[in-house]
Amino acid sequence: MERWLLFLRDNIHHLDSSTQQSVYYSYKKLIYRDIYLLFHNHELAEDVVQESFLKVMMKAPKLRHSNNLKAWVKKVARNTAYDYLKKNQKYYLLSHSRLIRYLEHHSQADVVLVDSHIESKICYEMLYESLDQLNTRYQDVIRLYYLENKTCRVIANELEMSEQALIQLLYRARKKLYTHFSRKWGMRLK
Repeated sequence: MERWLLFLRDNIHHLDSSTQQSVYYSYKKLIYRDIYLLFHNHELAEDVVQESFLKVMMKAPKLRHSNNLKAWVKKVARNTAYDYLKKNQKYYLLSHSRLIRYLEHHSQADVVLVDSHIESKICYEMLYESLDQLNTRYQDVIRLYYLENKTCRVIANELEMSEQALIQLLYRARKKLYTHFSRKWGMRLK
């Protein structure tokens, strides 16, 4: 477990300011990319990161088990983002009544565009849920390769493994992600 996660278990107010900053920046590094990809807006992502950090600080010391703290932290951040979407109507996709008015005044092509946008948001959410179900090693490899766009050689050097071993690990991670995602997506279609 990463050291900064252990600090969340304690009362963060008792830590010196440089340690508090370090914990926050480590938290932000873990969470920001996922939240930004959800909103595609830097300011909103920053707000959600800060708000979710406050929630984590308040609730983490009260947790009974800390064996999967990283996944819990990500879940709190994602739920905070969804709450933020609900609270701030100007960032809604479309409310039900607005959707009906939209459908009445726009062409079928526009409706298909809205449908595909909603579908892609759902797909994206399920993909991230599936990614969170993978073990940490698989998550790290997939994030480094796909989200940070690092080459296999760079990732292999960072993880101190051979490039061939990394390629095999990435293959297994993708296969496992595909299995988790397919189950979720298949259940949604039923």
